[in-house]
Amino acid sequence: MNRAKPAAVRRPSAAAKPSGHPPPGDFIALGSKGQANESKTASTLLKPAPSGLPSERKRDAAAALAGASALTGLTKRPKLSSTPPLSALGRLAEAAVAEKRAISPSIKEPSVVPIEVAPAALLDEIEAAELEGNDDRLEGVLCGAVKQLKVTRAKPDSTLYLSLMYLAKIKPNIFATEGVIEALCSLLRRDASINFKAKGNSLVSVLACNLLMAAYEEDENWPEIFVKVYIEDSLGERIWVDSPHCKTFVDNIQTAFNTKMPPKSMLLQGEVGRGGGDLSAGSSPHPSLTEEEDSQTELLIAEEKLSPEQEGQLMPRYDELAESVEEYVLDMLRDQLNRRQPIDNVSRNLLRLLTSTCGYKEVRLMTVQKLEMWLQNPKLTRPAQDLLMSVCMNCTTHGAEDMDVISHLIKIRLKPKVLLNHYMLCVRELLTAHKDNLGTTIKFVIFNELSNARNPNNMQILHTVLQHSSERAPKFLAMVFQDLLTSKDDYLRASRALLREIIKQTKHEINFQAFCLGLMQERKEPQHLDMEFKERFVIHITDVLAVSMMLGITAQVKEAGVAWDKGEKKNLEVLRSFQNQIAAIQRDAVWWLHTVVPSISKLAPKDYVHCLHKVLFTEQPETYYKWDNWPPESDRNFFLRLCSEVPILEDTLMRILVIGLSRELPLGPADAMELADHLVKRAAAVQADDVEVLKVERIQLIDAVLNLCTYHHPENIQLPPGYQPPNLAISTLYWKAWPLLLVVAAFNPENIGLAAWEEYPTLKMLMEMVMTNNYSYPPCTLTDEETRTEMVNRELQISQREKQEILAFEGHLAAASTKQTITESSSLLLSQLTSLDPQGPPRRPPPHILDQVKGLNQSLRLGHLLCRSRNPDFLLNIIQRQASSQSMPWLADLVQSSEGSLDVLPVQCLCEFLLHDAADDPASGEEEEESESKEQKAKKWQRQQKQRQLLGRLQDLLLGPKADEQTTCEVLDYFLRRLGSSQVASRVLAMKGLSLVLSEGSLRDGEEKEPPLEEDAGDTDALQGYQWLLRDLPRLPLFDSVRTTTALALQQAIHMETDPQTISAYLVYLSQHTPVEEQGQHSDLALDVARLVVERSTVMSHLFSKRSCSAESDAVLVALLAIFSRYVQRMRKSKEGEEVYSWSESQDQVFLRWTSGETATMHILVVHAMVILLTLGPPRAGDGEFRALLDIWFPEKKPLPTAFLVDTSEEALLLPDWLKLRMIRSEVPRLVDAALQDLEPQQLLLFVQSFGIPVSSMSKLLQYLDQAVAHDPQTLEQNIMDKNYMAHLVEVQHERGASGGQTFHSLLTAALPARRDSAEVPKPKGSPEQPPGQGRTRAVTQVRVLGPEDDLASMLLQIFPLSPGPRWPSSSARPAALALQQALGQELARVRQGSPEVPSVAVRLLQAVATLLSSPHAGALVMSMHRHHFLACPLMRLLCQYQRCVPQDTGFSSLFLKVLMQTLQWLDSPAVEPGPLQAQLKLFATQYSARRRISDVRSGFLHLLEALTFRGDPEVVSSTVRAVVATLRSGEECEVEPELVSKVLQGLIEVRSPHLEELLAALFSAPSTFPASRPVAVVSSLLLQEEEPPGKQDSGSCSLEALRLGPCSGLLVDWLEMLDPEVISSCPDLQQRLLFSRGKGKGHPGPQVPSFRPYLLALLTHQSSWSTLHQCIHVLLGKARDQRFDPSASLDFLWACIHVPRVWQGRDQRTPQRRREELALRVRAPELVGLVELVLAEAEARSQDGDAGACGLLQARLPLLLSCCRGEDQSVRKVAAHLTGCIQQWGDSVLGRCCQDLLVQLYLQRPELRVPVPEVLLHSEGAAGSSICKLDGLIHRFIILLADTSDSRASENRVADANMACRKLAVAHPLLLLRYCLRPGGFAGSGDGPGPSSGAGAPPALAWSGPPFQVPLQECALWPEAGPRRGSRPLATP
Repeated sequence: MNRAKPAAVRRPSAAAKPSGHPPPGDFIALGSKGQANESKTASTLLKPAPSGLPSERKRDAAAALAGASALTGLTKRPKLSSTPPLSALGRLAEAAVAEKRAISPSIKEPSVVPIEVAPAALLDEIEAAELEGNDDRLEGVLCGAVKQLKVTRAKPDSTLYLSLMYLAKIKPNIFATEGVIEALCSLLRRDASINFKAKGNSLVSVLACNLLMAAYEEDENWPEIFVKVYIEDSLGERIWVDSPHCKTFVDNIQTAFNTKMPPKSMLLQGEVGRGGGDLSAGSSPHPSLTEEEDSQTELLIAEEKLSPEQEGQLMPRYDELAESVEEYVLDMLRDQLNRRQPIDNVSRNLLRLLTSTCGYKEVRLMTVQKLEMWLQNPKLTRPAQDLLMSVCMNCTTHGAEDMDVISHLIKIRLKPKVLLNHYMLCVRELLTAHKDNLGTTIKFVIFNELSNARNPNNMQILHTVLQHSSERAPKFLAMVFQDLLTSKDDYLRASRALLREIIKQTKHEINFQAFCLGLMQERKEPQHLDMEFKERFVIHITDVLAVSMMLGITAQVKEAGVAWDKGEKKNLEVLRSFQNQIAAIQRDAVWWLHTVVPSISKLAPKDYVHCLHKVLFTEQPETYYKWDNWPPESDRNFFLRLCSEVPILEDTLMRILVIGLSRELPLGPADAMELADHLVKRAAAVQADDVEVLKVERIQLIDAVLNLCTYHHPENIQLPPGYQPPNLAISTLYWKAWPLLLVVAAFNPENIGLAAWEEYPTLKMLMEMVMTNNYSYPPCTLTDEETRTEMVNRELQISQREKQEILAFEGHLAAASTKQTITESSSLLLSQLTSLDPQGPPRRPPPHILDQVKGLNQSLRLGHLLCRSRNPDFLLNIIQRQASSQSMPWLADLVQSSEGSLDVLPVQCLCEFLLHDAADDPASGEEEEESESKEQKAKKWQRQQKQRQLLGRLQDLLLGPKADEQTTCEVLDYFLRRLGSSQVASRVLAMKGLSLVLSEGSLRDGEEKEPPLEEDAGDTDALQGYQWLLRDLPRLPLFDSVRTTTALALQQAIHMETDPQTISAYLVYLSQHTPVEEQGQHSDLALDVARLVVERSTVMSHLFSKRSCSAESDAVLVALLAIFSRYVQRMRKSKEGEEVYSWSESQDQVFLRWTSGETATMHILVVHAMVILLTLGPPRAGDGEFRALLDIWFPEKKPLPTAFLVDTSEEALLLPDWLKLRMIRSEVPRLVDAALQDLEPQQLLLFVQSFGIPVSSMSKLLQYLDQAVAHDPQTLEQNIMDKNYMAHLVEVQHERGASGGQTFHSLLTAALPARRDSAEVPKPKGSPEQPPGQGRTRAVTQVRVLGPEDDLASMLLQIFPLSPGPRWPSSSARPAALALQQALGQELARVRQGSPEVPSVAVRLLQAVATLLSSPHAGALVMSMHRHHFLACPLMRLLCQYQRCVPQDTGFSSLFLKVLMQTLQWLDSPAVEPGPLQAQLKLFATQYSARRRISDVRSGFLHLLEALTFRGDPEVVSSTVRAVVATLRSGEECEVEPELVSKVLQGLIEVRSPHLEELLAALFSAPSTFPASRPVAVVSSLLLQEEEPPGKQDSGSCSLEALRLGPCSGLLVDWLEMLDPEVISSCPDLQQRLLFSRGKGKGHPGPQVPSFRPYLLALLTHQSSWSTLHQCIHVLLGKARDQRFDPSASLDFLWACIHVPRVWQGRDQRTPQRRREELALRVRAPELVGLVELVLAEAEARSQDGDAGACGLLQARLPLLLSCCRGEDQSVRKVAAHLTGCIQQWGDSVLGRCCQDLLVQLYLQRPELRVPVPEVLLHSEGAAGSSICKLDGLIHRFIILLADTSDSRASENRVADANMACRKLAVAHPLLLLRYCLRPGGFAGSGDGPGPSSGAGAPPALAWSGPPFQVPLQECALWPEAGPRRGSRPLATP
């Protein structure tokens, strides 16, 4: 409703009564019409304003009232000093005592007689009474005023109430009397006269409240009457109780109840409001408002926060009367509540009063029992809701009553959603009211849920509780579950169901970790301490824990888990949060089992282990769902997997290990290790980038794991005193611990990994294995073979010692128990224990452990994790340790496997891989391309791709947009550090790497190569290969950040580098880019360069030896001069006191002072280096800095600077003698003059004897010597040791053209006794008196000019005398040498200009040298050249330069190389000391071979033959072979004679050249105009040479080809097979000699047969065509056969031809019994004779060697001979006839005996042939001692029959027949019969007969025990030799 607006304020009218006070303010009395306005206005001004001064109180009061419309309460008044304070306590003391009695419900009327005065005179009356001190009058007047108000309550007089307000403002104490209080309280009571329906005007009541408040504002104890009127108005009309203008007064009264009132924002009473100003006099309720709405609208005045003053006015007012007030209030409320009245008649005001008095616990208890009824009453709903809120907010005691209140509250059942929401709001306030309300509420809710009278709102209450106290509520909920599980009844199934229901209804909004931790808290209550089933309690708690963990799987977690299984990454945060939650719960559960469970109950070991496994989800699946089949079958496996695949926390792991170590807990060490191992690997398998699955901080974990392995012997066994048992571990556990720790270390490299790497070698070894993916022992990271061997040996020693210790230990154990003796075989512990020394040397892991580690690495990527660690950087450590070995194949695999993640690897790893690849690149890739397969090419392409990617990555780090300072420094530092390596290969690789990274990068964006800047043009041309350093490196974006490190690296590198060109590039770079902002850096640079100049003289001489024609040397000199010039200028500018060196270096520092006054301090080496550079002369590029340095150190016409030692201040020697000598040798006159100043005589003599001094300097030296003679001849003469020598020296110098020294020479010659022989020492040419200036000219003119007729050979002998003479050569040697040098130099100049002479001096000289070297005096000449190297070297150098200028003259080149090789052959002798000539010639040879491009193949072979003939340098041979191969492969035709090729190949074989095979391949595959048989001829001739060794050869030595050919023999045989598969078809004559030639050596032929011959013969028989075989046979057996053929080889070949498998192809596999022998080889009759002669030759050779087996050899060859006869009698007869002729020819010689033996053998095999037998055969021994004959069996049978002694007729006939047969045999074949009879014992026991032997001594008749021979005697009659039977009587048997 609209608020009533205040009327406009008007000024007071003059019509007002003049008597009394005028109306305050600007009010104008307008009679009855203005009444309403007046009252309305007044109603807005009830709050008085602060008073002004007392003298102006009326005006001020009116003004104050006019401005007080915004105030809502009385301000605290100031104490008035004019009026003494009146104590309200004093006045009401009696009243307070009287009111201690029982208070009646009614309030008595005022007892003071009121005195009524006019309102306008009220103030004056009060003032007067106060001045008189008449308190009764004062009280009466006030009571009278109250009475007037009471009478005019409906329309109070404004003057009256304003006056009272004014009085209350300035004199509040006058109202604090009993009478006035009673009067004012009567105004607060309802007036019965007013109509019940009309509430009346509340203005009077409000005025009374504010007057009372003003009076009692400062009193702490208020009268009880205020409570009574409050209760009366509360239960009544609530006229002033709900008025906002009385709020302060009402709030102070309510302090009596100690009620915590709900803030108005929570109150639901007022929803429709009424204007706040609707309190005007006479106003009545709006007719349209019902009574309820009207009463409620009073509360809807805008709520404001209490001002600070109002807060100060609010304080407890009833502390002393608390009991009586409480008793009164409770009586009133009981009376109200106990009335018999219908429910509907309960007034809302009663509920509001109850709301205000809920501070009393009895009120709360009374109220809560009826609250549900009131809440369900629609009329009372809103006040009942407020009452519910008040009850909940005031449950602050947690006494028995409040617990009852909570119990009743929990049982309230509400259905409407609005009420339910408010109810939940109230529950939140209940929980806030007292901390213990939470637990009680949860307990009552759960018990109610489990009871029969279940409240349907229980779950909603729990949800609210869990939302309100998310941390504490799960703990109390867990306590309730604990209480349930302590019950005697088994509540587990119910608890599981209840928990699932709670989680479901609360939508998983529960802190599972807090809940589970609550379940595991130890309880001290009696019911827990005395519970009956403690073991069951622990097991059930474990089960609830497992269920709780699975209940944490929400739908989102499930969805994320399914997605993760599919490889999708969505909702990962939810899944990770769940995994971390499970890990935390498992950590708490393990803590509980470790610390709490043992104090609850001593579980059985099986139950304890079950509980431990169950909470860690390692138990059998059915144990999780057996109680209620939850989770459902469809989700079981998935839920269990989600709960098990979680990280493991450090505390969990540590506690499991500690449990395993504890003897009190049932988990043993082995089980603990197994469990920890399983958990670690399970957690590691969950690894992902966004979760830490295995985070461990404590290093102690390693010790804990290793302690689990320790072996403890039984405690009851006493070991011997003083015996210390070894530290032993159980092997299985020990080798389970290391892989476990390896996994932990891989996931925690920064702490566990670092500790393992530094302190546990075995673990470090395993880490290196997984990083390198190499599982061998020793690990592949040990590259040094010695270290690897040492590790293996140490492992063997440790194993042996370990075995001894275990056996000794077990022996002691056995001695104390079983008394058994322990040996290695009976030991039980030997196989089970191992030494426990984890920080000792790394042990060899068992093979299965290595397999396990390999599997772990593959599944968990441990190596990748360790390689990815940058701090500590294990990978970098391995690379740096292995860098020198260049064998890191695993590194390639690592980079290969990290596809797309090169940024994970350290920069050093990428650099190392780049170098690794660069080192592996083959030198000649083109050669290998032909033989590569597709797979190899693909791999190669893939590797190149990887290398390009790698290079791109490194270039991106240096040149890309993301290049930063750190990576740039790391990349360059890795390469730069290697530039100073002591190994050449390492330095070359580093330069190659830098060149790749920098040079390629400069063109990576497609930019054109810029031409070098003009000033750098010279450097660029000279140092083209170092553009990466001089051009590309300074272009780096972050070059400034690496300038310092680069300069330092190069300063170190110049001391290690040996390549002069590289040093040149470094020096040029240092001169241009070294940062020299700080003086220290500048000094370091100068000192490093100075050390190079002074100490590395060889390098310096090489750098500047060709400065006149080398731009590179000139550039280096310019760079050096620039470095030192800038340094000197800087040091001369530095102040004298400045420290430029550290004290430790002071002994090498000198303090320099110039005559101009400038000073400097620098290192002495720097000074010497600058002087050395000055001796080189000015550079061509510009001599500005040279002149500057020269002027500084050697100023013209000024003394040199003086130097002093810094540490001792003594004067230092600035120019030592060696430096002065360098200066004298220089071409700079100023240096020479400076060096010659102040020289002592002995120094002059020393210098004059030195070499290499220019003529001009020597002239000056001689002049100084002349002056010394004039000055002090005695001293000079004393210092001359050999005057003869010195005189000769002066003469030599004069010969050179030096002037001066005549005085010195005369001094020397004057002292000599007589002139030497003129022939020996000629006089110096030119008179001593000649003017000095003409000396040089004379010398030049005296050098003779060579003519074409001069004999250069004699000149050479003159220069190099063959007999070793004195130290100095003859006087004619030098001019001759000069003449030759001059002629060669002039010719060289002409050649360079293009006009060479026809009779070349160089050619003639070279031919002369070659002629002399071919003579017998070659050695003496070379030795003379070696001694006089200072003459030989220039000549050889000029010849070499000439050869370079005319490379087309191949004759000169080859002759020059021949001379080089011959000379070197002499100089390479061990007896000759190395010298300059040898070094120079070796250099020429190497350069020549490397430089020479072979124009054609033939010249190449010639060159190669020369190099091989003169035992050239292997490098020369190798380079020449490579050049020849390259020429052959380029497709050029090979026009080389086979003889030349053979010689070259023979030479290569002798020097064991590795390039032989390469040359053969190129040679035989090259196109050629020669016939195809040429290669075969070459190879055959090589092998044939092998077969014909030098004359003498030990028979016991190895085979010949092994001696000379070595492994090349097999290579040549393979080539022969490849070139000619038939072996003998290409070059028949040569190849036949190769296959069949006879060795010339003596002795047994076996060792002289080449090893390859059997193989070649086999190839011939197997691979040749029939025609080739026939041709070969005819050659071997024909008349024109070569007598040098080896008979054994020939016969072997013929025998093989018969047995070649191809001959017998197609025959039956089953040979028939009666098959006839097939004869494969058809030989003509003349060839049969040849075959016989081969057989005889073989036997003869064997007999000549003294071998007794010749006869056996003949027997062995006889089948071949008979086979060739093909069974034809004619052929056999021809053979026999030939043999007979041979016997007659050769007689009794060796050959003759062989013929006899062969004929006998032939006869024995074919006795049916009737040939004339020579007489000699009858005496032959071969018949008796040789093999069987085909008639042996028959003769044996006949003789047995002769011995038959039986009497039967048949027997007699047989004997007669046998007798006849023997006679015929004796006639026809006496040899055969005699052969049998002559043998001792016949055939018995000989082993040669047709049957088995039965003994050596048996008689013939008894010897044969086999079946009788089936030869019928009738066959004997058919033989032609058998005659007619002469009788029937048998012959007597001898």
